[in-house]
Amino acid sequence: MNKIFEIIKKYPLLAFFAVVLYVLSIADLFSPQYEFSDLENRDLAKFPSFSLKSLVNNEYTPKIEDFTEDHFIKRNSWISLKSISETVLGKGENNGIVYGEDGYLFTKVLNIDATQRLKNISAVATFMQNNPDVNIKFLLAPTAPSVMTDKVKPGSPVNNAEASITQLNELIGSENVIDVRETLKAHSEEYIYYRTDHHWTTLGAYYAYADYMTAIGRAPQPLDSFEFIYAEDFLGTHYSKSKNFNVDADTISYIANDNQMDVLGEVGSIYDYEKLETRDKYAMFLRGNNSFSSIKGSGEGKILVIKDSYANCFIPFLTGDFEQIDIVDLRFFKQSTNQLVRDNNYEQVLFLYNSETIDTDIYVPVVNMFN
Repeated sequence: MNKIFEIIKKYPLLAFFAVVLYVLSIADLFSPQYEFSDLENRDLAKFPSFSLKSLVNNEYTPKIEDFTEDHFIKRNSWISLKSISETVLGKGENNGIVYGEDGYLFTKVLNIDATQRLKNISAVATFMQNNPDVNIKFLLAPTAPSVMTDKVKPGSPVNNAEASITQLNELIGSENVIDVRETLKAHSEEYIYYRTDHHWTTLGAYYAYADYMTAIGRAPQPLDSFEFIYAEDFLGTHYSKSKNFNVDADTISYIANDNQMDVLGEVGSIYDYEKLETRDKYAMFLRGNNSFSSIKGSGEGKILVIKDSYANCFIPFLTGDFEQIDIVDLRFFKQSTNQLVRDNNYEQVLFLYNSETIDTDIYVPVVNMFN
């Protein structure tokens, strides 16, 4: 025992950290385990089942590490502390989020696997070949760094839509690609992207909607014909990851819309208003991401929208232009999209993906499956 005290006296800092780590490890064993992080809006890692095969193949240990990282005691507080310390040290990022000017936060993008982008765009090209009688367009929604270039600090590793646009033009034809970058840049002084979230705002989505309607030969409804409604204190996905302590909350907006939406037989509003009382306010659009849903509009013709979440605040603008708006999210849709097109005689099909998703989403090729 005396030797232990001598070691402590000789190496007090080392002893202190040893005690802290020991106490944290014990406390971590008894801390509650959660399945979902409301702050990060994602499922947390589950404790993995052990097998000798997974251990030998080095599959078990990484899963244990993921579980430990997701369930570490007071994890959110540690992320906040890390954010503060890195800001004090002058670092321009935290937890995969890059700090921009005027409180803007961006996804950190280092290396893009061009193979997945090629798979995704090739899948869209194949789908177009399989449905030659349907007017199919691809609207690539640029993420904020491609538009709000003055908010990106020099040298920041962020997304650039240029490569995706180039490959889309090459593989499906520029006449079928709607590039809204210049339109959005013309409105870059307006509130068209959230600071703390990865989505565009409803106003930004309107300008893309106007470009789309023009591209298919129809007049968009004027901006002043829509009533915008606002909700305060929106802290989005980028804030959830970075926990940046000195950002201002966003104001989320949506347009007044009484149209009804059918989600797998459940008919109701196109908005889930209860989500406005939660952290993930953007989930109010279209009642979240559903495999298939259908909206009865007040216009003419049928349109199918194949999309990621950027389309969720875009689609309400279409309800005054089309009689029927069907929506597919390929992450969850397990039926034949080609058969869906044949059965419903759509005049228009719109792919709407953002420039980060088209580079990384593994589900886009599902559009040609289940035939």
